[in-house]
Amino acid sequence: MTVTWRSAFSYAFVVGVLSWLTGVAVELGLMTLSEGSGGWSASRASDPWELAFPPVAVLSLAVARRLLPPLPRWRVILTDGIGYTVVLLVYAGLVAWAAGDEAPADSAFVTGIIAMLSLQLPAAWLLSAWRSGALAVVVTPMSAAQRARLMAD
Repeated sequence: MTVTWRSAFSYAFVVGVLSWLTGVAVELGLMTLSEGSGGWSASRASDPWELAFPPVAVLSLAVARRLLPPLPRWRVILTDGIGYTVVLLVYAGLVAWAAGDEAPADSAFVTGIIAMLSLQLPAAWLLSAWRSGALAVVVTPMSAAQRARLMAD
């Protein structure tokens, strides 16, 4: 059994893009309320490196959902929530490293903390919980080796 590509991409799009938009909206809202300008979050929505994160997150979640066996709903939420967090941290670390940061791991974890405070990570977990119920599972044909193993047991 496996999750269909269409279902995997639909699920990943909702989780990846809407959680990122939640984070950006919360940061821009807080910046507007505090009447601040400048800083990390001011350029977040216009930074080309930042704009590349949603497609990376969608692709990684879709591939993970398609290649991993169908799991119980709670394990999908746990696996994909951790996967989204890891993708965010690795992506932020690589972007910081490419920019010449002396401590890219520190920058990655600062990004993770900001994502938690801006509700990006909680939104990803909640959206995963909501959309995981709509994943379409199909039965894949058995290979000859799988049939032989099944008959031997």
